[in-house]
Amino acid sequence: MAVHSEYTIDELARAADTTVRSVRVYHERGLLPSPEVRGRIGYYGSDHLERLHTISRLLSRGMKLNGIRELLEAWDRGDGLADVLGVSDAPGEREPVAAQEKPNNDDPLADLPDYVKQALAGSSDPLEAYRVANPRCGDLAARLIDSGVPDTTAFQLVERLRADCNQIADRYATELFYCLAGQAYERSQRDSKDRARLETEVAIARLIVTRAASELIDQAFARHAELPAPNETAR
Repeated sequence: MAVHSEYTIDELARAADTTVRSVRVYHERGLLPSPEVRGRIGYYGSDHLERLHTISRLLSRGMKLNGIRELLEAWDRGDGLADVLGVSDAPGEREPVAAQEKPNNDDPLADLPDYVKQALAGSSDPLEAYRVANPRCGDLAARLIDSGVPDTTAFQLVERLRADCNQIADRYATELFYCLAGQAYERSQRDSKDRARLETEVAIARLIVTRAASELIDQAFARHAELPAPNETAR
């Protein structure tokens, strides 16, 4: 079967087993580079086709368009393997996780990130401003506030939880992502097909690790959420 070197948008959609509308959406969302325009017709190449196949594989594994765009942008910038994997060091070369600095007791906002301070200082509804960047963390903060916890204390609790989650990721992400995705890529020829395969494997690794971590955290919190026995309640 003949291999095409260029495609119109209709031909590209057929070759990728997708729709013209999807191709346009991917282009508008920044996932697909612009075609070469000659006259009034845009022509796509084999790189566009390979990119569409990668997008389809990632979507089929549950990855969202925003996450796919971030991953593809990292490739297009020429980021190294560690950057694409979302880690900064190779296995065995990690620095110990630095201890958190003790907050300044004189300033209740001292240990909050700048964007949280800005939300508290520059908005009549700091919770809503916080929720824009952190939807689920915002829900937790809102529930704390509804329970009578002061705004600042609620944000501090959530941000301490975030800091500990960041420490978990810093400790384990390099090794897990390298074993699940990077190691096979380093042994490959590192051509375009190997790169596309790595894009898929990185996304799968991220989903697997995130789901496993979520389950472990749920189990850990469940141990602290057990209700006392009825006879203990009556005491």
